[in-house]
Amino acid sequence: SLQERFALHLYSVNGKLLSSVPLDQEVTAMCLTEDFVVLGTSECGLEIRELQSLRAAVPPVPMRVPVHSVSVTKERSHILVGLEDGKLIVVGAGQ
Repeated sequence: SLQERFALHLYSVNGKLLSSVPLDQEVTAMCLTEDFVVLGTSECGLEIRELQSLRAAVPPVPMRVPVHSVSVTKERSHILVGLEDGKLIVVGAGQ
């Protein structure tokens, strides 16, 4: 079905499946921190998910243009989002 076209899976180093979630959008960018996975999508979404459960940590942040890259600053204070139109959006990460 269309809903199951995209998914995110988390495996242990030994190959054991730890979590799995269906996604409704194609992931075009991904960045990992100690506790979170940050995703950018072709449908102009920015998602922040808890790394262990893959559950959404906050509601998706809408971007106006498809996301091409995501990066988290060293202090984990901001997320840098590169968009298809060449713009760079800086999002405050709070915690």
